[in-house]
Amino acid sequence: MKKFLSMVMAAAMVVSLVPATAFAASDDVKATAKVVDSKNYTQDEIEKDNVISGPELQLTFTTADYTTAESSAEIEVTLDNADFSDPASLAGFAIKADGDTYKWQYPEGTFGTTPLEGVDGKKLSLSVKEVNSDKDEVTLVLNGQMDRGWVLTMDLTSVMDKTSKGKTATVSVDSDDIKITNGDDLTYASVEAAGIKASVKDTVDIATEEVATIKDIKVEPAVGDTFAAAFGNDAKSYEFKLKLNSGFEFTNSTSNPITFKEAGISPVVEYDDDEIIIKVGTGIKASDVMTIKDLDVEATSAKAGSTATIKVYATGCDTVSVEVAKVVDYTVVMSVDEDEDVPVIYSGVNVDNKGITDDSDHETLEVTIKESFAGAWNNSKDFTLSVPEGVYIVDVVDEAFDNDANSSSFDTQAWFEAAYEEGDYVDLTFKRRGWEETNPDDHDPAELTFKLVVVADPNFEGDVVLKLTGDAVDEQEVTVAKFVKPYTVEAQQNDMQIDYRNTEIPTSVVIKEAEAGLWDKETTFELTLDKIEFDDEGKIAVDDKSGLEVKDDEIKVDKDGVLSFEVSSRSDDEPAVVTISGLQLYMERSLPAGAYDLDMVSPEMNTPYVNTVVLNGANDKVDGDPRAIHDINDDFVSYTAKAGFVNIITAGREDTESFTTKVVVPVGESYLISGENKVTIDVPAYINANGYTMLPLRAVAVALGINSNNVLWDQASRTATVMYGSKIINMTYGQKVVYVNGAMIPATAAVEITNDRMFLGLRDLGNALGVTDITWDGATRTATLNGNK
Repeated sequence: MKKFLSMVMAAAMVVSLVPATAFAASDDVKATAKVVDSKNYTQDEIEKDNVISGPELQLTFTTADYTTAESSAEIEVTLDNADFSDPASLAGFAIKADGDTYKWQYPEGTFGTTPLEGVDGKKLSLSVKEVNSDKDEVTLVLNGQMDRGWVLTMDLTSVMDKTSKGKTATVSVDSDDIKITNGDDLTYASVEAAGIKASVKDTVDIATEEVATIKDIKVEPAVGDTFAAAFGNDAKSYEFKLKLNSGFEFTNSTSNPITFKEAGISPVVEYDDDEIIIKVGTGIKASDVMTIKDLDVEATSAKAGSTATIKVYATGCDTVSVEVAKVVDYTVVMSVDEDEDVPVIYSGVNVDNKGITDDSDHETLEVTIKESFAGAWNNSKDFTLSVPEGVYIVDVVDEAFDNDANSSSFDTQAWFEAAYEEGDYVDLTFKRRGWEETNPDDHDPAELTFKLVVVADPNFEGDVVLKLTGDAVDEQEVTVAKFVKPYTVEAQQNDMQIDYRNTEIPTSVVIKEAEAGLWDKETTFELTLDKIEFDDEGKIAVDDKSGLEVKDDEIKVDKDGVLSFEVSSRSDDEPAVVTISGLQLYMERSLPAGAYDLDMVSPEMNTPYVNTVVLNGANDKVDGDPRAIHDINDDFVSYTAKAGFVNIITAGREDTESFTTKVVVPVGESYLISGENKVTIDVPAYINANGYTMLPLRAVAVALGINSNNVLWDQASRTATVMYGSKIINMTYGQKVVYVNGAMIPATAAVEITNDRMFLGLRDLGNALGVTDITWDGATRTATLNGNK
């Protein structure tokens, strides 16, 4: 604190030479306060003259670069439980800049103003404007130009008021001209009881029944420069004792790891399982530290989660404790930095983000896989890293597999590439003995670190959860990234009847941009329907807030019935909302009843995406070209924007007597027979509590020839709908009726849900679907639905 006052005094001296204009606003000038070389005293030491000598107050300027040399700032320095009784102490100011220290010099016995020259050619002055009557508060004036990173220091030589055990002296710094961080109640001196303190360089992990080496334990006097302050002058013999808590033992039996910095100290060491006794001579009083190196500790019975604590006793001193080890499971752990934000990436685009303006690099969080102890990761067993389906790995970066033996020669990149090729492009399958196993005796635990570069299917949305599995590891998951869609589509289902040309869809399609300015200029969007063509352009409207513009303010339909629009100017302050209405369809007379999905594609985004080369793709050729996403699964990419957007409820050809397939359903079996084919089903037929044979609706309907898209489920009302020809059949969970084209037909058994599947009574289902020839064989517990002849 005194040093800081000295700097202020020097500043005051400069004030007389330089006009004192205000510093920049306090938000523009910032500094951080701290105390260095704070002092601990015993009560006997401080009571000799009450003088605190050695600590230094520092103000580090984190924002400065003043534009003129005529800047001026007042700084208040306040002591608590101490004062500047000797005014000469207020001369101890300096500036530390660019590795050099520049000190203000004052004429002896005065506090005049003297410029400080030679700091990058800048002139500075410091003066003491005022010292209060109690001499514990000083106002300083700093004139001149400080630079970012420069440090203003002040010698805190002062006199302590109260010196009983536990008392402290603190300093606070305040300024209206400089925004000071951490400027309150900084302790620079304290009065403590004589004794010892113990510390360890690093705590270590240890497994039950394993031995760990504690590298460096230090025992030092709590206050004072040597152990003389801790032991006092009356002790005739000196002894330290180290004792472990229950569940742990020392294993050093013949070695002598106790060392002292001073020569001539030869301790006598006695080991006894959980206790070590160290006897030393009077020479210990001149030493300032006892170091215990390479102390071996065994977790004899301690379980995972326990902590090894050493209590240190010393002659005439209070006992102190230090934690040295923690018991952990013998495991492999996968983790990410929990303080790092999960990166958000857009789906359906390549790593260069073609078609959008986002600049993300598609990198995940850094993943660390580490064994708790050398040898815990068994290389004789496979392990697998998995990403969600629809997410693809393009590259692996920052990769390193360090288990000492492999660190210099192991090719981690090639290892990952081989694992991805070996897997199914969801899994990285690392085959056994793919790396050199860690030797527990010679090496540190193995550690694998990496980031993945990933892209995702246009319809993939949500967290990228990386899963670790394998016989040698516990199954674990970490979230490494999150994908969001660059746009969302809002649309309703439209029940339509066949009407050939210019059949208008009654509802609109709304497309929303994920964030303002995301869609790049000249990006196009194409809307298509499966088996149905758009017949007219319709109308397109853009909200009036975003500023986005569509080329020619229109939507177009090409000769194949594909509807499209192009962005001619990006949005500004708000995400764009595009509304398409008045769409008309060209509907073939032969279209079957059922639901037809609306797809939306952006060629600028999605074409580069499907052409993205996967990890190891450059080495894994397909017809001579690097393996890309479209090579892995031709129909994997889903562009569906609204499932069942058009629902044809009246087919072009109505035929409700077309069930000609014989379906045999054995009760309790996970299959049924459809014609000559055996079809696996996930939930078998059963006989309910009332004795009715219950059949799975969807499985039987599909087996009879109904398109699975025509068997619909509404979760909100828990209602199933089957559409076939001119028939619309509805049945609701718990009800004992079936509706056919709105007409209620009583059922013999209530509709049931088992294992998330809807079941209907045998004859009720047959009647609803128009199958009249139904038989039941009690001996074989088999139901047969004979198709109509």
